[in-house]
Amino acid sequence: MNNTQQLFSDLFQLLRPPPKLTASEWANKHVVLSTEDSAEPGKYSTDRAPYQKEMLDAVSNPDVSDVVYMTGSQIGKTQLIKNILGYFIDFYPSPIMFMVPTLDLAKEFSKTRIAPFIRDTKVLSEKMADTKARDSGNTLLNKTFPGGYLTFVGANSPAGLASRPIRVLLADEIDRFPASAGAEGDPVSLAEKRTKTFYNRKHIYASTPLGKGTSRIEKLYNDGTQEVWHLKCPACGEYVYPSWDKFEADTEANKYYMCCEHCGALSDEWAWKRLYSEGRWIANAPENLETKHCRSFHINAFASPWTSWAELYQTYEAAQALGAVGLKTFFNTEMGIPYEDAVEMPPTDELMDRREEYGADLPDGVLILTAGVDTQDDRLECEVMGWGLNGEQYGVQYYRLYGDPAQDAVWNALDDIIIRGRWSFADGRKRGVSASCIDSGGNKTQAVYRYCSKRRYHRVYAIKGVGGANKDIIDGLPTKLKKHDNAKLFKIGVDTGKDLIMSDLRQLPGEPRYCHFPLDPSKGYGKKYFEGLLAEIKTEEIVRGRYVQKWVLRPGVKRNEPLDVRNYNHAAINILNPNFEALAERAGREDFTPYIGNNSSTKTARAPAKYRRRKVGGGVKL
Repeated sequence: MNNTQQLFSDLFQLLRPPPKLTASEWANKHVVLSTEDSAEPGKYSTDRAPYQKEMLDAVSNPDVSDVVYMTGSQIGKTQLIKNILGYFIDFYPSPIMFMVPTLDLAKEFSKTRIAPFIRDTKVLSEKMADTKARDSGNTLLNKTFPGGYLTFVGANSPAGLASRPIRVLLADEIDRFPASAGAEGDPVSLAEKRTKTFYNRKHIYASTPLGKGTSRIEKLYNDGTQEVWHLKCPACGEYVYPSWDKFEADTEANKYYMCCEHCGALSDEWAWKRLYSEGRWIANAPENLETKHCRSFHINAFASPWTSWAELYQTYEAAQALGAVGLKTFFNTEMGIPYEDAVEMPPTDELMDRREEYGADLPDGVLILTAGVDTQDDRLECEVMGWGLNGEQYGVQYYRLYGDPAQDAVWNALDDIIIRGRWSFADGRKRGVSASCIDSGGNKTQAVYRYCSKRRYHRVYAIKGVGGANKDIIDGLPTKLKKHDNAKLFKIGVDTGKDLIMSDLRQLPGEPRYCHFPLDPSKGYGKKYFEGLLAEIKTEEIVRGRYVQKWVLRPGVKRNEPLDVRNYNHAAINILNPNFEALAERAGREDFTPYIGNNSSTKTARAPAKYRRRKVGGGVKL
């Protein structure tokens, strides 16, 4: 070949279009996992997580406009998202929007996940200038590249959703999006409008689900092909969806099994995982690909190469100890399915029939006492509660202290309970209250602040209720009240607390978190108390086109203070976060009011002591 021929050959090579690659082929060829956000840095391969191949290739299929991932944790969802972004930046340049619940999360994702990904994936770093470079045209939330741009937005920011047209919308954790972006309406609908001018638009939605019937990702999943990842049975070769109702645990032998629904064989974790690469996606609604151009995928943590079944079972044990709230979190985040709690509340009379003779102020199971206080215009209502192992709860005494909270007299009476009060066991040992939470809402806020300020060393805390789903019982770190000697104000997720209380009230004797009540009429647990405890029901309302769950008073019921003060007791025990096992070791040795030192963990209570359960069944089915 002469020089002229070589020149034309080289020119044709330059002008030849790049070979067609699916999204998984592109990722396997180009992606490098960064040391900053991967436990396994180096070359990416779908062989490590075989289910990711189809999840990626659905995005590059021209016949598919919508792709939905309803997943559990630890399946590599974040890496999937990064691979998709990289594919559309490098191989199919397009205007792209990446949306997460809040603007702060968008900034964090761009900085800690996308920046290292671009840096370490050569084909991307060659096309996108460093954000720090002068005149790069790139910022934390907006990045340009030949043929397109990538913008990061928060679902809570209407300004970001009203930006330029986009071809590719990638929305992550959509079940945690607000119902409305400011006053503009549903953030997903707003973002979808930005894609209308593109005939080849792509919508990619991902999330762990929340409540059944109100979950965004569940609805989108049902609109698609409803593909579920199945594992191959080691015994018969049939394909099985690995779900919680098929799972069994032998904790003494540290063995974990899955039962095949076809042959009935019980095979252990490693027998299933040896056939890991032979898993497959099976569609429940394949017709939706043709009619709605949507592929939807569901996979749970049983299929994760990064999570052992022993770890899953340990997570389940801790969740079960927290009741329905903990189980909801487990099935949402680990199993990747919406949790439905359909158990009815026990009636008032049934709860009253549970009352029992304690034989003393305190049964032997009580390890620590808390108090919750509600403020009204003419009184304070207070409940002292005991807490034991496995989340067991004991009503100790319910008080109504009449008097104006703007005056000292009623607060002095409260001191006699939560500061100076002592309650006795049958053997004469005594306990006092270790922590108290007092509602600062309503008309008596400053009076509450003053009271808590003077008693802050007795662990008396002001609280403020915050409504809404998906709040922690203790919603963030406390605020210091500078005008009141740095007394602490905690925000508490009252709806989450009510979910937990109602779950606990359904527990039966011998089960974790069972609720005891004293029969002694002088303790304040009469019919009026139980009517107030069951004063609210959970309802659903449509707010801006989305179902929202909320707690409301039952028809004809006006008083709910017993429910509120029990909620505040739950806040108090969460703030303390005690080590119940250590308290149990000291029980019976001496008179003492457990002193719980400063604890920076205010998000959730420490899981109560674990109990063993050899076999696991039931649960939630997809």
